[in-house]
Amino acid sequence: MKLNLKRTTSLLLTAILSLSLFSGCSEKVMYDKYTGTIWDSFDTIISIVSYQKSQADFDEFMETAQNEYTRLNQLYDIYNNYPDLNNAKTINDNAGIAPVKVSEDLFNLIEFSIDWYYKTNGKVNVAMGSVLKIWHDVRSNAEFGTPVLPEMSKLEEANQHTSIDSIVLDKENMTVYISDPEARIDLGAVAKGYATELIANKLAENYDSFAISAGGNVKVVGAPKDGRTRWGIGIQNPAVDVNYNMVGGNIDLAYVANGTSIVCSGGYQRFFVLDGIRYHHLIDPETLFPKNTYQGVTILCENSGVADVLSTAIFMLDEQEAIDFIDTISDAECIIVLNDGTIKKTRGFENYLESCGITSKTPLE
Repeated sequence: MKLNLKRTTSLLLTAILSLSLFSGCSEKVMYDKYTGTIWDSFDTIISIVSYQKSQADFDEFMETAQNEYTRLNQLYDIYNNYPDLNNAKTINDNAGIAPVKVSEDLFNLIEFSIDWYYKTNGKVNVAMGSVLKIWHDVRSNAEFGTPVLPEMSKLEEANQHTSIDSIVLDKENMTVYISDPEARIDLGAVAKGYATELIANKLAENYDSFAISAGGNVKVVGAPKDGRTRWGIGIQNPAVDVNYNMVGGNIDLAYVANGTSIVCSGGYQRFFVLDGIRYHHLIDPETLFPKNTYQGVTILCENSGVADVLSTAIFMLDEQEAIDFIDTISDAECIIVLNDGTIKKTRGFENYLESCGITSKTPLE
């Protein structure tokens, strides 16, 4: 038996340190590149790059980003209660008891998630909390000793309480009610991407050149103010060595511009190894066990919340099913890394990749 736990980000945000000189109507404005990090939200490291006129401007930018990530992290949290806040855990705590009045940001996320449950044919189900909690507890226990796989009978029993219909929304009163006392919501498959989209949109009201890398979720706004037309996003190689350490490097570089999101999912995050088999956090709603079809999946589209959902959904589909499904999403592209290292991609992704001749200065269409 071999045990190894790893947590890692799946995308490397690539940008060049530089100083840019831009001309306004009557004066020249200097922009510097600033970088910052947020450590305590959504169980990941959030890195931000922005071009600003001064350190004071960037400090103000980062304060807004930090406050919003903290606020939304607490709102979407299913593990902790906070004073005077009705969050996702509050909804779970009141399952089968009473509707919970929630904020618009939480209500809209749950409504969004239910909508995408149907669009993904149930591959991404935020009502799977009872099943996902069992796996969460197993992974947590594995950090302190020998992991023990959950009994299939317990998973099947929990799966009896995963109906999306048990989540009852009342938009007029802004309440959420779980009608099944044993059902629980888990927003992990969508919350980080959805939050990143909200925060990027809020920041874009006052700032026009930044990129956010929230673990495996990248969102860019505007273009770098250094002469480039596009941001460079490294798509990290999802392969691991015999000790389950990531081998490093990128499989390609994507050059993207204003409003683009890139999100990745893979079995190299939040896993344990038992008897030579890796058990990760991406649970198939059909088998109730981790899905191991691919090493990694990368999605490119505009909305970071949608990209987050799609990255999980694709991981649950066979190769041809995955390509066919992505083709039904108008603005989405996909890269799949098979278990043997073979890379498959939708044709539209070629319009962004360095391997296909795209550079940081390729004109935008």
